[in-house]
Amino acid sequence: MEATEKLSFADVKKRIGEHLKTALDIEEFSITFAKQVEDIWKVNVEFKDKVGTTELPMTAFFSIDATTGEVKEFGKGRYWRF
Repeated sequence: MEATEKLSFADVKKRIGEHLKTALDIEEFSITFAKQVEDIWKVNVEFKDKVGTTELPMTAFFSIDATTGEVKEFGKGRYWRF
């Protein structure tokens, strides 16, 4: 039986970048925490969110399927606690 290849950290970062661009028009972000738990990557990110003319620091969390790259969960203004 052949092992299923899992997404690397670089792949996960790319998926998050695509999601943030599509969902929030955010291009610059930092990953502050990432952990693969079985078949799910759990990731916290920080970015600047523009509210009117002011940029505010914001957090978000992601759960990403480690095999398909599908975003299973996304929470703006929240983060994973471990």
